[in-house]
Amino acid sequence: MEFKVAKNTFNYRVFTVKSFSKNVSIKSQFQRQLWQAIDRINTLPIAAQLTPNTVPLHRTSISNYVCYRSAIALKLSSAWQQTPLDIAHQLTEALLTLSQESADTIGINFTVEVLPPGWILFRLGDRALATYLQECFKIPYFPSVSPNDLNDKFHPKGGRGNREKSQHNQPDSDQLFPIQYVHARCCSLLRLADEQGLIEITDTGGGEDGGDGGDGEDGGAGEAGEAGEAGGAGEAGEAGEAGEAEGDKEELFSVTTHPSPITIIYPNPIPWLQDAGDSNRESVRLRTNHPAEWDLIVQLFDLLDVISTSDCQRWVKQGLAVSEAYEQFYKSCRIWGEVKIHDLPLARARLGLIGVTQVVLRSLLEKLGVSAPRAL
Repeated sequence: MEFKVAKNTFNYRVFTVKSFSKNVSIKSQFQRQLWQAIDRINTLPIAAQLTPNTVPLHRTSISNYVCYRSAIALKLSSAWQQTPLDIAHQLTEALLTLSQESADTIGINFTVEVLPPGWILFRLGDRALATYLQECFKIPYFPSVSPNDLNDKFHPKGGRGNREKSQHNQPDSDQLFPIQYVHARCCSLLRLADEQGLIEITDTGGGEDGGDGGDGEDGGAGEAGEAGEAGGAGEAGEAGEAGEAEGDKEELFSVTTHPSPITIIYPNPIPWLQDAGDSNRESVRLRTNHPAEWDLIVQLFDLLDVISTSDCQRWVKQGLAVSEAYEQFYKSCRIWGEVKIHDLPLARARLGLIGVTQVVLRSLLEKLGVSAPRAL
């Protein structure tokens, strides 16, 4: 058994992916590398018919890991007249021969494992996740989809029945408001953390929130509004904020200006990884290992993968999933109070997750051509 594991697993090979200035989706980059490996080892017609986007690859749920699994070897088995397991091994070996070095790449360590009957499993370790999360702060501005193109995506050409069905699925202000709300809350918390000296940010967009103030753990004036989110004093303030926000939904949905993002400039990088007594890769783990933190991370991965496609309806659905995951993260994972006092690196890592959430949701709203508000 030990021999099989060693034979089938390629541990900590340094693969590189394109800089986020080119592509923000890890999934699509893995698909392209598999496609290049196929092209390198086989020239049969089916290989020519494949495109990177048609290479089967899906994120799979494995506790405390971000993994992608491909069935491409099973798909090619009949045409190549080889066993899926043999094809999978050939592809993983070919991945290692691809030219990886260029000026616009970043190195990410991950494992590639071949599993019977021919699955290829990409698993990102904690170091890779830390690199990926840090790179998210460099996500470029996404030009919004033009109104006509967006309308076409939600109203595909076809009969009246199809058009009426697609109209039902088109996002409106009620659907997008939760995403805008979470984006604004992220901005508010980042500004508060900057004011309290936990982090330093660049904030060129202006706009005051009026509701800044911790999460009710420190006590003191001005923090009741935040405490209201987790229950307790300040619920009336939150209710008033929600009522006012309800009246602004249509205005928010129609505005298409996008202020510059809030960026964390200190600490840089964010202390994503726990301190280790040695350089053993396996001994270094993410600080953000609470189940709610992991759920937010994988939902962010999924949203960045979806944004790279042309499926606008999935953009909105996954944006809402990120918003829900953020709310659960915020309820479950403290930043101020004892955490800030006794474990400042953890507080900063959690603020890093808030910063990444803000950047990714802003990117989504930009693509949809609606406002990414800093305050409500």
